[in-house]
Amino acid sequence: MNQPKMMKSFLWNTFGQLTYMICQFLCGIFVVSLAGEQISGIYNTALTATNIFLSIASYGMYSFQVSDLEGKYGDSTYIRSRVWTCAAASALCGGFVVFNALVGDNPYSTRQSVCVLLFLGYRMVESFTDIFNAIDQRGGRLDVVGKTYAVRGAVTLGSFVLMLRLTQNIELTLTVMLAASLAVFFAYSLPQARRLYSPSAVARARVAALLWECAPLAVYSFLNTTTASIPKLMLGRLLGETALGVYGPVTQPVLLLQVGATYLFNPFITIFADSYARRDQKGFWRAVLGVQGVVLALLPVGLCVAAFLGRWGLETFVSPALAEYQYLLGPMVVSAILTALVLFYSMVLTVMRCMKGLIAANACAIAVSALASRPCIARWALQGTTYAAIAAQLVQVLLLGGIAFVMARRHFSAQGPLPKPEDPFDGLPS
Repeated sequence: MNQPKMMKSFLWNTFGQLTYMICQFLCGIFVVSLAGEQISGIYNTALTATNIFLSIASYGMYSFQVSDLEGKYGDSTYIRSRVWTCAAASALCGGFVVFNALVGDNPYSTRQSVCVLLFLGYRMVESFTDIFNAIDQRGGRLDVVGKTYAVRGAVTLGSFVLMLRLTQNIELTLTVMLAASLAVFFAYSLPQARRLYSPSAVARARVAALLWECAPLAVYSFLNTTTASIPKLMLGRLLGETALGVYGPVTQPVLLLQVGATYLFNPFITIFADSYARRDQKGFWRAVLGVQGVVLALLPVGLCVAAFLGRWGLETFVSPALAEYQYLLGPMVVSAILTALVLFYSMVLTVMRCMKGLIAANACAIAVSALASRPCIARWALQGTTYAAIAAQLVQVLLLGGIAFVMARRHFSAQGPLPKPEDPFDGLPS
């Protein structure tokens, strides 16, 4: 791809992802002003709970698919695998909802259970869209990825705000939002991606081989998402829906920083994969340190904005009633930057195909999150939710960064051709 065309694609991708991010942010903001803190709590419970099952459906496969430069698995194999993972995620979420409706001090209401399942449907459409976005990106069409995000974000926001304003009914609102997301997928995302691949017959053995090879990524993705979700879910369980209805909207402005930092490095997955495969040590480290430097540079910027503009931002864009919670913003900024670094180094280890390192680092982090959440929330209430997250994220960053450094040194000092990864299903009939 020539330089001007590549730059145009990057700009479209950046615009689209920022648009989608802002639209998601506005949904979390408008739910408070249009329906109140209790409905916001139900919405944020659905959002947090389904994050876990989105990670199962997506299987941590996006970076793997984009960096599959040799085409080891065909596009149709990736698509079929997503059918399997979405079915598994939906079944597990159903069990999760039933369990939480029957067990615990503060069980899910019928309304809450329905909202979780509706939001799960929206998440499953998102997971399917990612498979086709990866096909577009690997085909050099980041501009299509960006346009997909922009259209989906605008349609989601429009349907959400319109229905919630007209009906004040969160169940009906999520139903319409799901229908709108499906319409975008079939009318735009699917037709665009079809131009870049030719469907082919898919053998079950190949789908099984792909899922087997990516299983460590799925475990990592589940652990990483669960690590971030445990403190919020614990907050809801200990202090109720209203507490989560406050914490969620206050978090939304900071999530702009986190997601924005994450979108900085997603377009460069193929660059990392290419430099690593060619043993271009200088190019690889330049890219790693460059992205890390940009992410870290956002920390003082975010802290300054939180300190000097936080109260005004909450009053203007969230709710005047939540302005008193400005004190939550500083630690949230630290957590957002740590989350971006965790996702970045996880992507680096995925390119390196260091699956054991991913799982080990995230298993340690989830243990810290589970152990720290209850005592932190009991001691510091809402702020304790963020403190527990920061403790877990620090463990993740240190372990992931250390493993990446050791693996890179070993890789770039090795001699001879790169070994190809073994296929555990070699020899099975196709």
